[in-house]
Amino acid sequence: MTQLKREIKLRTIVSTGAGMALATVNYVAFIELASYLTGNSAWIAILTSGIMAVLAGACFSELNSMYPTAAGIKLFIEKAFSEPIAIIIAGVYVMGQLSIIGAEVYILSQAISYKFSFVHPAVWAALFGMILLLLNIRGIKIAGNVQDVIAYSMFIGLILISIYGFYSVDFKIPEPFACGTMDGFIQAVAIGIACFIAFEWVITISEEVTDIKMIPRGMMISLGVLAIVYALFSTAMTAVLGKEELAWVLTPEGLPIPHILYGEKLLGDFGVYFMIAMALLASLTSLNAGIMTSSRFIYAMARDWSLPKFIARLHPKYATPWVAMLVVISYSICVSIYGFLTHYVFFMILIIAATECMIYMVMAMCVIRLRKKEPDKERSFKIKGGKTLPMIVIVIYGIVAGFILIGPVKPQDVVDQRIALGFITSIIAINCIYVYAVLPRLRAKYQKIADARKPRRKRRPQKA
Repeated sequence: MTQLKREIKLRTIVSTGAGMALATVNYVAFIELASYLTGNSAWIAILTSGIMAVLAGACFSELNSMYPTAAGIKLFIEKAFSEPIAIIIAGVYVMGQLSIIGAEVYILSQAISYKFSFVHPAVWAALFGMILLLLNIRGIKIAGNVQDVIAYSMFIGLILISIYGFYSVDFKIPEPFACGTMDGFIQAVAIGIACFIAFEWVITISEEVTDIKMIPRGMMISLGVLAIVYALFSTAMTAVLGKEELAWVLTPEGLPIPHILYGEKLLGDFGVYFMIAMALLASLTSLNAGIMTSSRFIYAMARDWSLPKFIARLHPKYATPWVAMLVVISYSICVSIYGFLTHYVFFMILIIAATECMIYMVMAMCVIRLRKKEPDKERSFKIKGGKTLPMIVIVIYGIVAGFILIGPVKPQDVVDQRIALGFITSIIAINCIYVYAVLPRLRAKYQKIADARKPRRKRRPQKA
């Protein structure tokens, strides 16, 4: 049987872990979270979200050191609780996380149209999707190298434009520590969680890394780099753009392109083109990382008969899960179309943040449960302090999840919050129906086929 190839090193682990998070939708998220704070203190909320992500990352690292597989997230839950629960939660998580693509394509289209209105955004989206799909089908090493170039270029570009933004205001940031009310700060942190979306997806390429011990190290490095870059850029953007301009960006009449407006205010037309380039890189790295990681997860689910078996097919020449990639692309198209039709963006950020909180809580529960069920299982990475850190993760993310879906929001965000709650409720129901009504029949069918292929023992002739 064709196997996945082990070719990924630390550099690509970092760029992949950060890749999904380096999305254009984060520029809007920065402005959204800043609107819940009284001063230019978005950096505080972002660093708080980053620290919380590190705590959750520690849980993923311990679990992945026990079971380093592409289907890790499902397997962790299955080992700790049961397979039906694992498939339901994993399905909700994957479908929620891939919702970022709808917002990503929509915001990218607005950025391109700002200066290149003669080219339809859908053409660019289709072109990038085809290129990334072909790169991923050719192999993880090629896709990983592309990911490295794009991700590290993004880091450098955002740091440079942030420093220039500070220089343009003489390094004077008004009210950098004014956060406002506790409700507002918690909502800002909740939105900040979406900015670190899917850093943990790097564990889905565990079967392709040269050394499994690099996964925790790469995950923490990517979180540290993201937190620093985000804190710098969000603070610079909110300092350079005035409150009125930021408020206009968030209205239905406004354009969700604060990064383009930021570049234009700093450097005129050159700034616009520079930030469009940054937006293109952001979308490329996010979509590339999304295809790389989610396709491995779906492939592993199909390999374990949790999804139709044909999805687990690997390319005969490149040993890549090409059918799973097509599934990801198809789902992404549906989400993107919804984004174009409705023009809603913030509800997707809420969906991402809510499903992130859900999976972090579940992973912390798995750590506690498996320490009791499998105390002797080898762990190359183990959280110190017993149950303290996992319990902190459960409590903190539980509070934040409540604020995301039913907590107080600005009047203009109420509709987005209701759509997010309805979407998550719907995909939970769909996954429950699949697990309890469809999957048993699918498994029975595959088991029957497998039994039929088993060679039958020939009966020995009896001696006279």
